[in-house]
Amino acid sequence: MYLPQSTDVTKLNKLHKNFAHVYPKEINIMEITFAPRSVLEINDARIIFRNFKGLGDKYNREGDRNFALIITGGMLDDGREKREVTAEEMADALMNDINRLGVGWNVKIKAPREEGDEPFIYLPVKVKFNERGPKVYLKSGRNTLPLTEETVGMLDDIDIVSVDLDIRPYDDEMQGRAFRSAYLQSIWVTQEVDRFAARFAEEESPEE
Repeated sequence: MYLPQSTDVTKLNKLHKNFAHVYPKEINIMEITFAPRSVLEINDARIIFRNFKGLGDKYNREGDRNFALIITGGMLDDGREKREVTAEEMADALMNDINRLGVGWNVKIKAPREEGDEPFIYLPVKVKFNERGPKVYLKSGRNTLPLTEETVGMLDDIDIVSVDLDIRPYDDEMQGRAFRSAYLQSIWVTQEVDRFAARFAEEESPEE
């Protein structure tokens, strides 16, 4: 879905410029649907801070796989109506999607670095493999590959055209404090393939 005229294109273009190395193509407007069982269905997402390999550093424990979903303006379907919202309204809707323990999604908001900039809003997402998933698919050229716990790390190193994903909540209490964590349920990633790599693939596997 391409950007409607009412969307603030200047803001999204600035965001695109900041993350051009991650998303080299034009930015489409993000769509979030509040699905049954509190699952978030997200189309045309932008993800950053990719650590599908689970590498450890001062901010991450070794073995913990995760990434962040950038919260932008877009289309929101909260089960009552489908409407276009700003980034701040999208964040508010997520934080007000309250679980049985009284907490919503753990949206992070960083204040603007410079006057006139917009706040940076994102949702941390954990990736944990077990018998239920997550299901991960990588579309590269004409090929679509299911990725496993052993191969999912390649998502850290590729250029991305688009991402669609579903996120499930994990609601619990720890030391008397209620929380909701976001976990990846499934994801479809389309890789940016340069024209020479695409030409080589066509020559290696010509159509019948």
